[in-house]
Amino acid sequence: GTEDKKRTSPSLYPRTKTSVRFGRVDVREYELTLGDNPSCSNGPPLTLDWSYQDIVNLPLADESEGKFGCIGCKDRHRNNGMGISENKRIELLLEWGHTYEEIMQAELTKLKYQLLRQRTLGKLKSVQKDDISVLFEGVRMKYAVRKARTNQSREVVSRMA
Repeated sequence: GTEDKKRTSPSLYPRTKTSVRFGRVDVREYELTLGDNPSCSNGPPLTLDWSYQDIVNLPLADESEGKFGCIGCKDRHRNNGMGISENKRIELLLEWGHTYEEIMQAELTKLKYQLLRQRTLGKLKSVQKDDISVLFEGVRMKYAVRKARTNQSREVVSRMA
């Protein structure tokens, strides 16, 4: 009874403050590739590739102020301007050798999982099957138009050469 409560009481076990300190960080530059993350808000999802290059090793300690780097800073969820626009995503993926068909398929898969998530959350009750078909057709048309424009541009360039 009372003895058990005393033994497990939080006051009997003082909390120790834990922290983690880092002396340096190794910066790597990873290549990007076509991804499958459904939380991508616009355009095809990108993800890190397995290949990377070591860029630099940096000390995290600020010698003059005795401060060290930390994990869990409050600013980590702020928009830091590092987002990539839809057009830039598609341009990069094409430069990296992906086809319009691969990019379109990744975006359709992303859209499918976004819709499934919305359904799970109960937010798709008023959406009709035809509305969803229109969304998917819009993505297909977007890539058909982009591909046609690219082909027309190539033809103009080849005529000029």
